Amino acid sequence: APVAHSDLDVLELAMTIAQPESKRHTLGILALQGAFEEHQASFKHLPNGLGERLDVIEVRKTEELNKCDALVIPGGESTTMKIIAGMDERSVTMEHLKVFVHGGEGSDGVTRKPRPVWGTCAGCILLSGDVVNTVGGKEDVQPAKRCKYGDPVGGLDVATCRNFFGRQAQSFEAPISAPADAAEARQSAFNDFPAVFIRAPAILRTGDGVRVLARVAHPSRCSGDEGVIVAAESDQIMVTTFHPELVQDTRIHRYFVERFLLKCI
Repeated sequence: APVAHSDLDVLELAMTIAQPESKRHTLGILALQGAFEEHQASFKHLPNGLGERLDVIEVRKTEELNKCDALVIPGGESTTMKIIAGMDERSVTMEHLKVFVHGGEGSDGVTRKPRPVWGTCAGCILLSGDVVNTVGGKEDVQPAKRCKYGDPVGGLDVATCRNFFGRQAQSFEAPISAPADAAEARQSAFNDFPAVFIRAPAILRTGDGVRVLARVAHPSRCSGDEGVIVAAESDQIMVTTFHPELVQDTRIHRYFVERFLLKCI
């Protein structure tokens, strides 16, 4: 005998059929070295079902990189990452990362547009257009020094100084602040975030198309009343000189997903 359905049942069934499933996005975390597991845990704890819309994978091989809609380059040691990269013929190299960031033909022969990338600490150094080891007395930018293990990936028009705040013993935690004129989403993500700085770099200069996301006031390295730049973005790249993955606050991870992957803010 046919099964009777109420009007409500029919309506709910029609709505279920009419609504397509939300698209899932593959988010890669470069897992050559550094705090990649901590990033993975942070993305899995995002609120409002955001984590359920992501397939978060660790990336070591080129075929894994090719699957990604966006990539996180974690903190660690940028030179070590360069040395590890490409140690076997299937592993991700700096050249593969350049194609991911700048666009071009991947290892699978497919040509893709530039894809979103977030670099934290060492990842920030790799994504910076210029990298210096020291600054002058007035924080003048010194000429970029070429690393014997190869050039950075680049992509973001900033000058970044390694170990700006000092060595391991000078690591610290401090709240950061977004610019007063920043959009509401940026204010919400970055204002009063408890940032952890470990042998951290700092951004000395930003170029065209780069927006400052946050600054920190540091007693010995303060750059005027505004503080030192510690987070910035362009349309495709975000960098933080600190480690958002080392605290329980997932606001910045959420911002990256909503701003760069889902593009809803």
